Amino acid sequence: MKIVVGVLLVVNLLMFYWINQSGTAEDGLKQEIATNMPPLQLLSEKASQQANKESTQPDIVTPPPMVVESQDVTSPVRPAEAVEAVEEAVEEAVEEAVEEAVEEAVEAVEEDSSPAVTRRVQPSAAFLPPNCYSLGPFPADDSLESVAYSLVELGIKNVKRYETRRELTGFWVYIPPLPSRADAGKVVSILKNRGVKDYLIVSTGEKKYAISLGVFGAKEGAQQRKTHMQTLGIAPVMEALYKEGKVLWLDFTVPDKIALPNQLVSDLQNQYDGISMKKRQCLK
Repeated sequence: MKIVVGVLLVVNLLMFYWINQSGTAEDGLKQEIATNMPPLQLLSEKASQQANKESTQPDIVTPPPMVVESQDVTSPVRPAEAVEAVEEAVEEAVEEAVEEAVEEAVEAVEEDSSPAVTRRVQPSAAFLPPNCYSLGPFPADDSLESVAYSLVELGIKNVKRYETRRELTGFWVYIPPLPSRADAGKVVSILKNRGVKDYLIVSTGEKKYAISLGVFGAKEGAQQRKTHMQTLGIAPVMEALYKEGKVLWLDFTVPDKIALPNQLVSDLQNQYDGISMKKRQCLK
C-alpha cells in the first residue's frame, strides 16, 4: 500500500512540473508573437493613412508582412534535468517503501512466539534387510549333506555350523552319598524293612556311595517317587539329568526374489524330530 502511495505522489509531482513548463512556454510564445507582429488597425484608419501617403510620397512597394511560425504549445519538450529529478524521486520513494515493508515483516516474525519452521528433509533410500535363517538341528553329517544339496538346488547357498547342545534326558531320585559303603548298607537295611525294593548303591563317580531310588523320564514320575520316600521317613533328592552333544545347523540367506523353502522344511519335520527353521541375525 505504501508503494502505491509513493508512486501516486511522484505522478502528481510530474503533472505539476509539466503544467508549469507548459504555461511558461505558452507565455513566451505569446510575448514573441506580440513583439514581432504589427499593431492592429481599423480599416477606416488604414484607408485614410493610405490616402495621405499617396498624396505626399511617391509610390513605394510595401513588402509583405513577415509571418512568424507558431510553436506547438501542446507538446513541450521536457528538459533532461526534469527527467533525472523524476527518476531520483521515484527511486527514493520505492526504496523507502521497500525498507518499511521489510521492517514490518521482521517485526511481525519477531512478535510471533511460535513461528512455523519448515525443515527440508533429505530423501533417504529404503534398503530391504537380508533374510537370514538357520535350519536344524541335525544329528549327523549324512542327513545334513543331503539337505544342504537340496537348498543349493533351490538357489540358496548355505554353510555348516556346529553347536554344543545340552539335552535334558530325565530326572534322578536318590539318597545323597554316604561316608562309606558300610553306612550305605545300613540305609539299605532300613529301606528293606520299610518295603522298598528298587534301590542301588552307586560305587563310582562323583556320587559314590549314594543310593539310587530310580531314574524317570518325566518330572511327574520322579516327584511321586520322592514324595513316597518322604512318607517312609526317608529324605531323597531329585535332580535333572542332561546329556551334552554336538548338533549341526545350516545357516543361509534367502534372496528377495527366491521363496522360502517351506515345503522342504515341512518334509524334514516329518522325517526328523525337532527340526525347524528359525530367523537369525545376519552376520556382516
